[in-house]
Amino acid sequence: MMLLKNLLLGVSLLLAASPALAQADKLSQIVVAYQPGDANSQGIVKQEGWFNEVGGVPVAYKDFSSGADVYRAMASGSVDVGLIGNAPFTIAVTQGAKYSAVWWYDIAMSSEGLVVRDSSSVHAVADLKGHKIATPFGSTSDFMLHGTLDTAGLKPQEARLLNLAPQAILAAWSRGDIDAAYIWEPVLSQLAKQNGKVIAVNKDLLSHGFLAGDVGFVKTSLLKDHPDVVMAWMKANMKAMDLIKNDRPKALEIAAKAYGTSVDEMTSTFNGNLFPTAQEQLGPEYLPGLGEQLSHVATLLASEKLIPEVSAPEVYKAAVSLEPLKAAMAP
Repeated sequence: MMLLKNLLLGVSLLLAASPALAQADKLSQIVVAYQPGDANSQGIVKQEGWFNEVGGVPVAYKDFSSGADVYRAMASGSVDVGLIGNAPFTIAVTQGAKYSAVWWYDIAMSSEGLVVRDSSSVHAVADLKGHKIATPFGSTSDFMLHGTLDTAGLKPQEARLLNLAPQAILAAWSRGDIDAAYIWEPVLSQLAKQNGKVIAVNKDLLSHGFLAGDVGFVKTSLLKDHPDVVMAWMKANMKAMDLIKNDRPKALEIAAKAYGTSVDEMTSTFNGNLFPTAQEQLGPEYLPGLGEQLSHVATLLASEKLIPEVSAPEVYKAAVSLEPLKAAMAP
């Protein structure tokens, strides 16, 4: 009997000392990486309060100005779930961040593009040689800018690329400090209204194999230790995406409030995106094919020295999980 008691005591001590064996620690809060300048269903979820707490654990929305800021937070493990462009997510995965992509928020078509000054001599992408072009480095816009320059036969070093956040791009444009910018809505339209013209958008690059959009990510440890949190987050996203598909006027009204803009501007932004439903996301062009697509993104990022080298294809494939969406869709 004494031997049994000692054995049980030993097991108890081992469980208490080992996080891997003990029950996962309770969360004090759930941190969402939120991009207030990137309008999509994430704003609807926040505005409607569909993901404010899970099992008594409060949710904190942390604002980020671009994907580059998000992947730096991922590197430190300071966010639990959130939104990030597929290009900066590729950087995070390459750097070894322990997160999985589980959702597509949007696929940018005409909601992200290259705008130049209407009064300038730039009429085509090739005319940008020697001009100042601003974009948030490490973002989807950065990735698509490189693709745009490449398909036009213009090397990035032949232009003057500047690393600016969206609001800084607006300010630089107003001062006349930059000649062009590759950026997403609503900043894209705001620049176009200020003596600008859009000469290229994301959908122009689809035939060249370039795809940009925002993915939803979760911390790998959260998938394992707190599946209830992931389930609640997935269902909130699904609810918002269904609203966009089935009641666009209501979705636009809610999103306009969330992002502090007009319904007309939000309509323009939403019309420039694809919003795949949960069922559509399981199609080969979306989540099942994302790992391969990330590898393609990494190849370009490495060629432009935005990452030191490309990881093995298996690394990017392992960074995508279909299971959370499948579980959330189950009856």
